[in-house]
Amino acid sequence: MQILIVMDKRGDSRHEFDFADPKSRADAERMFRKLAGDGYGAIAFSGDNSTGRRVDSLDPTATRTVFIPRLVGG
Repeated sequence: MQILIVMDKRGDSRHEFDFADPKSRADAERMFRKLAGDGYGAIAFSGDNSTGRRVDSLDPTATRTVFIPRLVGG
């Protein structure tokens, strides 16, 4: 099981999915594209590795992907 974690001004929401299940993967990919289109950056983490890497698409090896909203100055 993998997880998408979406950070926002209310905290975070978590969405589990199974990359091996076509419907679950399609839903996760759709969510990824929507969030990327809304300006979120995605950082993928694999296993117990605490070092993430920026990704532009859903990574099948990532155990969790964290979406961070674009910073806004003002």
